[in-house]
Amino acid sequence: MRVYVILFFTLLLSLTTHAGNDDEHEVKVVGDKNYSNNAALVYDGIDVSNYQKDINWRATAEDPSIKYVYVKATEGATHKQHRYRANIENARKHGVKVGSYHFLSTTSPIQKQFENFISMAKPEEQDLIPLLDVETHSGWSAKQLQDSVMLFAQLLEDYYGCKPMIYTNVSYFNTLLGYDFRNYPLFIARYSKSEPQLNFGAKWILWQFSDKGIISGIDEKVDLSRFNRGCSLKDITYNSSKSKKRNDKQRQNVPRPKPKKEEPKPEVPYPANQNNSNSNKEKTEAQKRGEENAKKRKKMEEKKREEERKAEEKARKEEEKKRKEIEKREKEIEKKRAEQEKKRLEQEKKQREQEEKQRREEEKRKDRANAQARMKADKDKANTALNDHHEQNDDEQKRMSDLKSAQQERLANEKSKEESSKTNKKTASKSTKSSNQSSADNDEIKYNRGGKK
Repeated sequence: MRVYVILFFTLLLSLTTHAGNDDEHEVKVVGDKNYSNNAALVYDGIDVSNYQKDINWRATAEDPSIKYVYVKATEGATHKQHRYRANIENARKHGVKVGSYHFLSTTSPIQKQFENFISMAKPEEQDLIPLLDVETHSGWSAKQLQDSVMLFAQLLEDYYGCKPMIYTNVSYFNTLLGYDFRNYPLFIARYSKSEPQLNFGAKWILWQFSDKGIISGIDEKVDLSRFNRGCSLKDITYNSSKSKKRNDKQRQNVPRPKPKKEEPKPEVPYPANQNNSNSNKEKTEAQKRGEENAKKRKKMEEKKREEERKAEEKARKEEEKKRKEIEKREKEIEKKRAEQEKKRLEQEKKQREQEEKQRREEEKRKDRANAQARMKADKDKANTALNDHHEQNDDEQKRMSDLKSAQQERLANEKSKEESSKTNKKTASKSTKSSNQSSADNDEIKYNRGGKK
């Protein structure tokens, strides 16, 4: 069983290594539905706004992964973020590099939006180059959008002394901004593990890969971003000494992009030598033709705009389709990984159960061995005690036997003595009797001798 487990983990490690070689910058985000919750969290910085509410910058600054933070300052011509000042000051106070960004509106003049931004984002308070957030083009054509963004970028460059960074998503850049902005520092949003791919040879510096980051000190979800290969903090660091503040006279009012104007109706000439009736008739016909031509041009323009809109919609749908396909593939990969993880956990569980079973059996075996050892020791001890008891009994029996033998010997001696005494007495009695008889005989003899009288 252990051999199978080792082979399984070896295979899993090789698959993980291969996946890492295919996508060096694969990102796993905790809390994001597109990513596994048990994967490593890889990011370099964040961006915040009023949405994140009050932030505990002391706790946030302790995150070693956060090398920078972009703070929303303004939106449109009038909106100012009321938490901007506190975020900028507290983040810098705790050692976090900060930058400011403006959300571009399509309903306000560019000059007014620029003035709104510089009223909040002071050059001396910036550690990072300014950031222009471009996400909508409602009411503008692609050309108007490009002109507006370029104008805003030039105003920022003139004021801060550096090119601003432009934030947008992959589809927006490829279909709406395009070639003219390929050399600007780019901050690209793409909520996927696949890196952004830009047209026109453009290269991004920062990639916002998730909007569901969980950061210490911030209660709400946070946008997470990271550097491109070969890029670092120095590529977005701002030098405030290069700023070129212009006075009010130099800040000429820049009008908002003008909408496309319809071409004037062409005037159709008519012959001057004809009479008034013919002239009026021809003039009327010419006016009709002009109106028809104007209608045709209008229809052509509307058709062209519709084609542009359809092209944009098609590009958006294709991008959405690609995104869904990528999400689908990611879900499948995640599903496979989840299944592999489930199998791995089951294998680990079985291994743990088997090891626990073996451990219990080993404990039982040890307990039995210990019990047997104790029983043997007790038996040996009992045998020793029994042997000692037997030896004591044998000694006691021997002693009793010796005592009995001694007693018997004593009795025998006493008996022998008694018998000897009796014998002696009998002998003595016999001797006495014999002596007495002899005397009697002698007396009798004497008597007889004397009785012969």
